[in-house]
Amino acid sequence: MTAEPSVSPSPTVDETSSVESQPMPRWRERPERAAWVVLLLSFAFFLVLVTGIPLAVRNLYHSAAARQSLQFEPTLGTGHLYLPNSDQGIALTERREGISEGSRLKMGPATQGVLGLPVGGQSDELMGTILLYPNTTLEIVLSRRPYFAGSKEPYTLRIRVQEGQVRLFTRSGFDRPVEVQIETPQGEAQLEEGNYAFFVNPESSEIVVKQGVARVLQPGGEPVEIQPGLRSWIQSDGSIMPAVAAVHNLLKDSAFTRPLGEVWESYTPPYVTPGTVDFIEKDGRHAARFLYRGPDQVHTEIGIRQDVNQDVHNYDSLVVKLDVNLIWQTLAGAGEQSSEFPLRVEITFTDIYGEERKWGHGFYNMEPLEEYPLVGGEQVPLFNWHSYESENLMELLDATPPAHIESIRLYASGWNYRSFASDLELIVE
Repeated sequence: MTAEPSVSPSPTVDETSSVESQPMPRWRERPERAAWVVLLLSFAFFLVLVTGIPLAVRNLYHSAAARQSLQFEPTLGTGHLYLPNSDQGIALTERREGISEGSRLKMGPATQGVLGLPVGGQSDELMGTILLYPNTTLEIVLSRRPYFAGSKEPYTLRIRVQEGQVRLFTRSGFDRPVEVQIETPQGEAQLEEGNYAFFVNPESSEIVVKQGVARVLQPGGEPVEIQPGLRSWIQSDGSIMPAVAAVHNLLKDSAFTRPLGEVWESYTPPYVTPGTVDFIEKDGRHAARFLYRGPDQVHTEIGIRQDVNQDVHNYDSLVVKLDVNLIWQTLAGAGEQSSEFPLRVEITFTDIYGEERKWGHGFYNMEPLEEYPLVGGEQVPLFNWHSYESENLMELLDATPPAHIESIRLYASGWNYRSFASDLELIVE
């Protein structure tokens, strides 16, 4: 029997040894280097924490803000408060605290009030006030004060005046300044501490800077600065008119250069003998001439008038200016009732209580009779131009100050007269 040949078994493959050796990581080759990197990164992170946390805390300390409620006190009539997201008005007949962001205040035709900006905390002092005049609607968009008393950040107020007139007073008697932003339908303005007035209607927003600086924001452009003593307007298209002097004449064609009937209209009261009036040139100037020549003992009158229709709540000063030249008169003084002047100017206005009133001033030359003392006028020489400037009517009529100027008239009355008037102005400031 023949033995089978022996077959050698295949050699066992060591899988581990057959795998190529993986390269050793570089950090394992130099572990001390990796240790230094970790150490330096840890130290850098430590420095970030050491410096960053105090800076973050400091920034939070100075920038943290809290909502600051406002207060409102009606000074005339009854205003209405609309709370955020509410269309139900709350009548305001006495001082109210805690008026919050998102609230609206609406003044009626004969209503005024003062919105106060409290310092905050336990103090009763105000950092500023906003006077709201009749027919004004104002919304408090934002009202914030620094959360921490030691912060030097400003008190920030943002309001939206939808219509009407407001007057702002902010003062720097405190360490913390006041920054106010006002939105109107035509644009917005940033105000430094000072004294400002805004007149807002659908066509434009007028800004008057009495103290401080207003920066009016123009869409897509640089802010336009309005300096103290100037006024400007934001038009409905967002354009900003060049600033002009804050003094403003409410009358059109004060120099009587346009045809009679175009701006000024003539009139004669019913059942009165009319005189004549025309616009001429005299002594190198344009003037209105008033004339009646006929029998004495006949009451006559002729005048010109202009509708003004301007609110004047926001102004500190209201002054009438006029140049007068009297040539003759035949009725002594201003007649029996001190009402028949050879020339007289008169304004019709509504006072802050909603009552219609009149104020006037006359000019005469002939001495009045003793039994008919003259009031409300002054004696001027014949043939010479006399420049007249009234007192500030806001102060003179302080018991019933004008709120709205309805119209102005200039007239002559009496028996026979010939008189001239030039440069009639109604100046507000």
